[in-house]
Amino acid sequence: MTPTPRPTSDSVEHFCARHRISEATFYRRRDLMPRAIKIAGQLRILDTDEQAWIERQQAQSDARRAA
Repeated sequence: MTPTPRPTSDSVEHFCARHRISEATFYRRRDLMPRAIKIAGQLRILDTDEQAWIERQQAQSDARRAA
């Protein structure tokens, strides 16, 4: 039996750099950002939450184009 892979995560700093979002904007607009959880005292974003956020961004973009 193959073990279930554990979710991976990245720091808020790396998430912001990857998506060209300032950390100040991330914290100011937390309600629009992917869920961040605290691991060992550091806020981390699970890869699955980042992917869900990207999919929401794409859906919103598609909806704006269709309107």
